[in-house]
Amino acid sequence: MGRIARRLALVLVGFVALALGLDAIVGASQPVLAAGPDEGVLRTFDEEGKPHENRLVVVDDGGTIWIQSGHHFRGWYHRLLRNPDVELVRSGEVRAYRAAPIDTPETEARVKQLLKERNGALRFYLFRTLLLFADVKPVRLDRR
Repeated sequence: MGRIARRLALVLVGFVALALGLDAIVGASQPVLAAGPDEGVLRTFDEEGKPHENRLVVVDDGGTIWIQSGHHFRGWYHRLLRNPDVELVRSGEVRAYRAAPIDTPETEARVKQLLKERNGALRFYLFRTLLLFADVKPVRLDRR
C-alpha cells in the first residue's frame, strides 16, 4: 500500500510541477496566437507610456465586453491595474476602453459560464486544469 501511495504522490507532484512550469512559461513569454473571431489584441501601457500588446480571448455578453486573466503571471493584468486606460484591436479597428476589474463571485461565475458555452465545458476544464484552477479574474472593458 505504501508503494501505491508514493507513486500517486509522485504523479501528483509531477502534474503540479508540469502545470506550474507551463503556466510560468506562458505567463512570462505571453505568446501571440493566431487571430480568431473571438479574440482581440489588448494594448496596455506601462509607466513610461510604452504600449504592450497581448492577444486575448474576448467575451461578448450582450454588449458588455469581458477579458479575463487566468493566473497571476499575466503582465498585462498588472499593467491595467496600474493604468486602466487600454485599447482593444478587433477586426483591424482600434477602440479605447477603461478596464474595470470586477472581483466578485457572481461576475467570475458569469464569465466562466460564457466561456463554457462558447468553447465547451471539456475545453474550458482542460485549460483550467493546466492553470491549476487559478482564479479567473474578469475585467470589463468600458468604452471611453
